[in-house]
Amino acid sequence: MRLAVIGDTQHYRDSEGRLCALEPVVNQLDRWAELFDEVVLCAPLDPGPPPAGFGPYKSTNLSIEPLQKAGGNTRAAKFGLLGHLIPWARTTRRVARSVDAVHLRCPCNIGLVAIFSTWKAGALRYAMYAGVWHDYVGEPRFFRLQRKLLGSKWFGGPVSVYADKNPALGHLEPFFSPSFSSADIESARTRSDAKILRIQDSSFHGPWRLVTVGRLTPNKNQQTIIRSLPAIVQGDLQVTLDVYGDGPCLGELEKLASDLGVAELVTFHGSVSHGDVMEAFANGDLNLLSTRQEGYGKVLLESMVHATVPVFGKSPVSGEISGDGSRGLVFPSDDSERLSELVIALINDRERWAQMAIAARDYAATMTLEAFQDRVREMLQRQWGVTLRDPGSAGGSK
Repeated sequence: MRLAVIGDTQHYRDSEGRLCALEPVVNQLDRWAELFDEVVLCAPLDPGPPPAGFGPYKSTNLSIEPLQKAGGNTRAAKFGLLGHLIPWARTTRRVARSVDAVHLRCPCNIGLVAIFSTWKAGALRYAMYAGVWHDYVGEPRFFRLQRKLLGSKWFGGPVSVYADKNPALGHLEPFFSPSFSSADIESARTRSDAKILRIQDSSFHGPWRLVTVGRLTPNKNQQTIIRSLPAIVQGDLQVTLDVYGDGPCLGELEKLASDLGVAELVTFHGSVSHGDVMEAFANGDLNLLSTRQEGYGKVLLESMVHATVPVFGKSPVSGEISGDGSRGLVFPSDDSERLSELVIALINDRERWAQMAIAARDYAATMTLEAFQDRVREMLQRQWGVTLRDPGSAGGSK
């Protein structure tokens, strides 16, 4: 079967001419490519070089049909899209007619156009909605429209969502979003074992390394994490905070750390590669995430690979990821006082912390790219009534 992947995922060419995208996206789409004979990427393409955090696909059955990049969520940005709508619609419909199935990556402007342009184009349809699967204050109007369209039976295909199963809408498939393999779990085991022993060692008093990863934006809300630090260190606990990511809030966060008297505890590392993020979690002790509106935080699973317990903001899937408190802790995203209480409680209860670290690593081992690929294959075969390639069989034959 031939598959088209349609969305706004930015692609580049590297110095060797290889197609590159964000490394977590590449890791997942490489797994998709193993299920199909050919994959056509229909997405924006820049000549490169790729920025930090981007890497090449390993699959050799990939090609790209470039789309012009444009968009944004403001009214002015949407007005500026008008000249792109017809070219996007024409290209995505032509591509959909040339393949057996389409994979729409939403929410995004290109995805919204493709919801309509690929309708009755002759291809089987699937969509992934990577945003928050519920209404929320400040939700872009066009995100909400895409949710309504994909949530209706009119769409005519399965939709992966970060939410619980809805028996009334059988085409909605609860899903997860990993970026690591079973081999990554095993290669991390020696260091994660040492971390668990360090947590259990009552003679070790730090400094404990707190880590947060994400774009520095109002929604990612790193200011709550920084505001939690004074209360954490007030009780003579030794901690540092490593912040990974860049964005418009950098200056504001640096000033906040200085104003609160904790600037010497905070290091801003900027945007780094996926490998550097995983190394940060290997070196870290707790993963703090205070995002206000989150679909599925990949970084939560990534820290669990390294037995780094996540403490994170409430979301539709936070109960599942945290194991209702058995492998992670959840707090209201803007409540810095509650965050500091949870961090202090863990550091002061080493045995509980160690057991949570073990449970977190065990959970990550069930949420690998291999498990993701198996879930994709099972879902599409069940929903589409087809037989896809089996990467586990000899030669991956159909």
